Amino acid sequence: MQIELHTKLKAMLWDIPEDKRLEIIDKIISDPVETFRNDDQIFIKALNSLKWYELIRLVGTQNLVNLLTDTTIQKLFPVQRRTYYINARRLLSKYFE
Repeated sequence: MQIELHTKLKAMLWDIPEDKRLEIIDKIISDPVETFRNDDQIFIKALNSLKWYELIRLVGTQNLVNLLTDTTIQKLFPVQRRTYYINARRLLSKYFE
């Protein structure tokens, strides 16, 4: 999974210079929750690039619910993706109330 994740993260960050890209990938792998919390754009790229179960494996269910704020969801495109994550957050939050 680690090699596959590294490859997906590298593809996700294609528009970032190579040295910076590798630094961000290392941060995501070592502390994904803090990295996503501190950089909304990186988290949005992850939401647009990674599959649902990859996100859950990476950050954990409770952390994903906490990271999926209204502000972050509103930055997603297209509108169907916003709806998807609004519903996902709603369903997941029922398990943690």
